[in-house]
Amino acid sequence: MTKEKKRSILENPKSDQRVLLDPDIKDGLLSKGWRSRVVDFYKSIIPSHSKPQNQLWLKTPQDVAGFCEKLNSDDCDLSSLNYICICDTIADIYDIVDFLNKLHIKLPNRAKIIYLNYNWKLTFLFRLSGLLGFSRNRKFGDFYRDKDLDDFFQIAGWENVKRIRRYMLPIRVPILSIFFDNLLVRLPILNILALNTFFVARKSHIKETREHSVSVLVPCKNEEGNIAAIVERMPDFSSHLEIVFINDKSSDGTEKKIIDVQATSQRSITLVHGAGNGKKAAVAEGVKHACGDICMILDADLTVIPEDLPQFYEALKSHRADFVHGTRFVYRYESGAFRFANIIGNMFFSAIFSYIVDQRMTDTLCGTKAFWRSDWPLFEETRLILGDRDLWGDYNLIFGASRYGLKIAQLPVRYFERLQGVTKMNKRIRNGLVMFRVACEALWKIKFINE
Repeated sequence: MTKEKKRSILENPKSDQRVLLDPDIKDGLLSKGWRSRVVDFYKSIIPSHSKPQNQLWLKTPQDVAGFCEKLNSDDCDLSSLNYICICDTIADIYDIVDFLNKLHIKLPNRAKIIYLNYNWKLTFLFRLSGLLGFSRNRKFGDFYRDKDLDDFFQIAGWENVKRIRRYMLPIRVPILSIFFDNLLVRLPILNILALNTFFVARKSHIKETREHSVSVLVPCKNEEGNIAAIVERMPDFSSHLEIVFINDKSSDGTEKKIIDVQATSQRSITLVHGAGNGKKAAVAEGVKHACGDICMILDADLTVIPEDLPQFYEALKSHRADFVHGTRFVYRYESGAFRFANIIGNMFFSAIFSYIVDQRMTDTLCGTKAFWRSDWPLFEETRLILGDRDLWGDYNLIFGASRYGLKIAQLPVRYFERLQGVTKMNKRIRNGLVMFRVACEALWKIKFINE
């Protein structure tokens, strides 16, 4: 038996242009079925309105190898892609950082990578499965910690914005799969037994200096006394800023006041007529008429002030977040701004939300939010998933951002007492029960059963 020839000290060990760590490992008996499960799960976190031509699916190691070779060519054009879906472990790629660096250059700024990593704590199970022929027979060194992948992506200009530990069973088993793969795997402590973690990654920094247009959506019902102040106090912070008032069947002089400021102000002001079905429907109607790249929601009661909106704009413009919502429970709020029941209720729902979205949430009902208008279909899909029960729309926005892998950021705002008009948040017990039902729907359909 001949000995393998040693390489020269002058030789670059990477000169063979290898793209996969072990390209010749054969599939196991369960590989095809496993990939089918992965594909189904990926489809559950990609919005249905995303077009197939804007997605690139790398389902097998051979697909990854072919794509890596294509990626090395100067004429490789990925400018139309929104998603790259890698259905086998990213650990198969020989030089992960080089791969990510090239994707950072060639992918659009808002594109995402969806990939998976196997649980290194279960390496012995994967090795045994490979030796028995059930899965690909990987070596011990082919398993990375999730934190390792965070480092790989960070150094290449990416960040993992969503991670989901998923599947305790390698194949679908009636009843058992629901119990193990949808319930137990989502519970604290037990989730360390998950076979894998799914990740959604986005670019962490981009070089973009251009300005973006903004539509500030102001749903209002009987807010006559606040309209002029909103217009007068609105700062100029974008290339084009429009204020979209959605008059939701007001019975006072709100509509007339909006028409008056339209006639006298130099600002771009739009009046939209709501159907009187509440804030959620009013915001949706406002988005239909909005022209800005970015949409912001500002409650007409001026308890969160328009002077804080430039901070929301900068967070989106600089790509520090994809979805920004205000939190009123970080800074000290003005005396009289909150009722005690509201504080207790918000603490309760913040704890539930933090568990559902796997991110610390300190405020669930702050009305001030900012998002890219192009992401609105994501929130509409979430509304249908949750049964259209959210009366105010705040929950649909937060859960939608989490489900579809947007980077969520909380922005602390000062909260002030209402000076004009009366609050619309009456019937607190009834409203609290509605919120709780929406949270339970999200817990079940988004946290546990999301495919």
